[in-house]
Amino acid sequence: MRKLNSEWKFPALLLSAVGISYIGDFIYLVSLNLFIFAKTESVAAVAGLWLIGPLAGIVTSLWSGSLIDRLNKKTIMMITDIMRALLVACIPFLTELWMIYTILFAVSLCSSFFNPASSAYTVQLVPKEQRLRYNSISSVLTTGALVIGPAIAGALVHFGSYNFAIWCNAGSFLLSACILSFLPSLYDKQGVSSSYSSKIRLMINDWRIVGDFLKKQRLFLTTYILFQMIMTLAIALDSQEVVFTQTIIGLTESQYSLLVSITGIGYLTGSLLLAVMANKFPVPYLIGFASTLFSLGYGIYAFSHSFFSACIGFIILGFFSSFANTGFQTFFQQSIPSNKMGRVGATLGFFQSISLIVIILFASFLSEWLNVKEVVIGISLFIICFAVTLNVLMYFYHNKKENYHKDAKQKELAH
Repeated sequence: MRKLNSEWKFPALLLSAVGISYIGDFIYLVSLNLFIFAKTESVAAVAGLWLIGPLAGIVTSLWSGSLIDRLNKKTIMMITDIMRALLVACIPFLTELWMIYTILFAVSLCSSFFNPASSAYTVQLVPKEQRLRYNSISSVLTTGALVIGPAIAGALVHFGSYNFAIWCNAGSFLLSACILSFLPSLYDKQGVSSSYSSKIRLMINDWRIVGDFLKKQRLFLTTYILFQMIMTLAIALDSQEVVFTQTIIGLTESQYSLLVSITGIGYLTGSLLLAVMANKFPVPYLIGFASTLFSLGYGIYAFSHSFFSACIGFIILGFFSSFANTGFQTFFQQSIPSNKMGRVGATLGFFQSISLIVIILFASFLSEWLNVKEVVIGISLFIICFAVTLNVLMYFYHNKKENYHKDAKQKELAH
């Protein structure tokens, strides 16, 4: 028991820091949406908040990985947490909308460093055999943040003010940085050149390294593309969710809120089950079968005509999305060496940010041009097609891996 506690001491601290940061993100998201709408009374101004993150990802993705892989990941996470705290604390003092957007863009830039640095540091800190359980616990914390964060934000706004909620959010980032300070420093001492020309050559060389890695890891790249297409299309569906549920299914605002809560409960239930039984499920099956069942949940939702049928679809997609996300996160960590994770993750994130912006805008345009029901059904069918393809790929990958291990054992016995 003492050995188990010592093994999980640092992972538990990392989970605490990241969990608090997640809660801060959701407090920030809700309170800021309310703050902007109260300040401008403009729906467009609120909608603009959702594009800042992907735009920041596009700006930083092609060069941030080079720094992340060469610098102390723990230091990067602490500095970005402190910078986010200071930037967020300034927001209530700003009067012009463009100033607020500028600060928010800077906060998103910090997040685009924090997230890949956190992933790379996790691979260094958590042993391979513990990662699936670690990721499943992390998934529970993410879901808890999704439920707790907005509730905390609502309470802070109700009993305090928008400004008080935003300052509490800044405090959560500072608390996260304090917890991170107790973790060990783990990084690859590759060094960063100081001259401008050397930095340019370094980045070009890093892109070449990423390209060579992805050419060799075609299974990983194919899996990544299929899974991210599923999740990007799911986000596009989420952007149409309010309109679809109220105008097509005919739900009230309270029914829609209940539907979102039920989805969160489904996700939390799946995450808790996976945390307990993490080692019982092969990672390829978590990705493949769970993605297929997750996509079927969207299919049921797209063809729903009542609250009950929509509720069934949301429970299914919430429950199995926790399995699929945790499986993919573990697969990602196992497929990329820690000294390349920042560069590979950031480069892939660049294309993911572009595709997210394009698909969300395209889905919004189609909803204006066509009926929103046709758009939701069409996107759901695409999600199902990608998920089934991914399931087949993961099935053959797992069988090939199992046969390889059997052959290796037989050769060992023969000798």
